[in-house]
Amino acid sequence: MTISVEIIATGSELLHDGLRNTTTPFLISQLTELGYEIKKISTVDDRIEEIKGAVQEALRRADLTFVTGGLGPTPDDLTREAVAEALSIPLEFRSDLWEEIQQYFTERHATITSVNIKQAYLPCGAHALHNPLGTAPGFLILNDDDRLLVVLPGPPGEAREMFSHEVRPFLEKHYPAPVSCRCAFNICGCGETVVYDRIQNVIKEAQAAGIKYSFIPGPGELKLILNVNDPNVEKKELFRELSQQIKELSGSDLYGVNEESLTGKVGELLTEKGATIGVAESCTGGLVTSYLTDVPGSSHYISGGIIAYSCEIKESILGVNSKTLGEYGAVSAQTAKEMASGVRRLMNAAYGLATTGFAGPDGGTKENPVGTVYLGLATAEKELAQRVYFPGIGRTTLKKIAAKRAIDLLRRYLIDPDGVDQC
Repeated sequence: MTISVEIIATGSELLHDGLRNTTTPFLISQLTELGYEIKKISTVDDRIEEIKGAVQEALRRADLTFVTGGLGPTPDDLTREAVAEALSIPLEFRSDLWEEIQQYFTERHATITSVNIKQAYLPCGAHALHNPLGTAPGFLILNDDDRLLVVLPGPPGEAREMFSHEVRPFLEKHYPAPVSCRCAFNICGCGETVVYDRIQNVIKEAQAAGIKYSFIPGPGELKLILNVNDPNVEKKELFRELSQQIKELSGSDLYGVNEESLTGKVGELLTEKGATIGVAESCTGGLVTSYLTDVPGSSHYISGGIIAYSCEIKESILGVNSKTLGEYGAVSAQTAKEMASGVRRLMNAAYGLATTGFAGPDGGTKENPVGTVYLGLATAEKELAQRVYFPGIGRTTLKKIAAKRAIDLLRRYLIDPDGVDQC
């Protein structure tokens, strides 16, 4: 039997300020990996009645309900109170939690305020979840009908830490999902419609057999998930066959499966070759280097990075020829190549990687309008460039996509130097 899940994110800032909610996608990924089925996702304002109503509705439908946010010490943090009202149970003061909160401040030589005592109150009978990164404990409440309510803090780092170290082990022990097969195919370089066109026959066969699929697009990347909860041996064998077909049809756009990351794959390839890389960035403003250094141990293959935003820095630090800048412009294949070669020499690295483009909203030319980015790659023997164009997506999103595409260019070159498209 499928275990159903609902996720409720609380916070007016999620509704009005354009703040990106990263905790809910994290929970979706973790819970689907456990074999659960996400039935509903919602975001509610910081009002008791809104949170209370959403919790009561979710508890009537879902086996597992997750609520995030609203556990801080200020008056607008009302999740504890709303949950208590939704379940018709009082709040109780927990002296053990109050001691932990005070200790948190003491260890950091910070002054505790009177409002923090609010965080030591939980609905009566709730199981507290330890928060090593903050002062807001989370909590679990199990109803008489075995429906579980999990409440986590709003800050993404705190929620992830709490889920990984306390909630997930609890779920694996007490809420094991039916025997399932799940595979996530991680793709870069093409969109959802292109991928679907390639694998539509596989998808149709999967659907006919009761195997579910879903696309999860992200900036510069795409995740295709294939999932089935069925102990039938023949269906599991079909799942494996269809998964293999998807891998073959995806070709070089597939960089990994399940938890394999784009930056992790590049790190593996560089490590295998014993090679290092230097990065020169203009329009991406350091994102390429930031993504690459997200991988533990990346210091073994990343020599360093330069943010060469102005033409003066491109010329004086990276050695881009003034004639190149004058004739072709800062946003050009020629400049991208020279940036890549310059940073490779500067960092004494095996590879140089570069980005330059028009992120907008202003700038651009007739030949290279806003949304145009050139990616440069250089070795001791060769220079190449790629042009990518993503109009009308906004400055921040363009930077993310361009950074991922630059990293993907490096991945493809490390696998097959002769198979990389260039302008």
